Amino acid sequence: MKFLLKTSLFLLLLLNFSCKKDSNAVIKHHKSHEESRQNVPFSDAVQVDNLYFLTGQIGKNHKTGKIVEGGIEAETKQTIKNIEAVLKQHNLTLKDVVKCTVILANIKDFSKMNTIYRTFFTDNLPARTTFAADLVGGSNIEIEVIAAKK
Repeated sequence: MKFLLKTSLFLLLLLNFSCKKDSNAVIKHHKSHEESRQNVPFSDAVQVDNLYFLTGQIGKNHKTGKIVEGGIEAETKQTIKNIEAVLKQHNLTLKDVVKCTVILANIKDFSKMNTIYRTFFTDNLPARTTFAADLVGGSNIEIEVIAAKK
């Protein structure tokens, strides 16, 4: 509960500072570029001016519709590749990510996840929160990000 409150406050502050006081913020809801995700009840990304709030990604291969095999390392890699694919649709890269929220099914996987994570985020390190919770679809990891277009 404390995490949700902190996250909500962070997002409200972020939106407040990102929106110009003398004009209305431009808000766009972007559907997925993945054909298999066209009818999901959420947006792949919501754009507020130059900020992009991406839906959490899991280690699912969207072509096969299945979680990749190989444990937390393989799932972490696929999850970040899925994030990169969404970012690319908006002319963004991992270097544009300013905040990551990592959710693990098992907090004991933190070290293994972090080893893979560090291969993708090598400089311009985003702020990050990591915690454990039950995840959808048998996934071991979910990551959501906020990116800022320069």
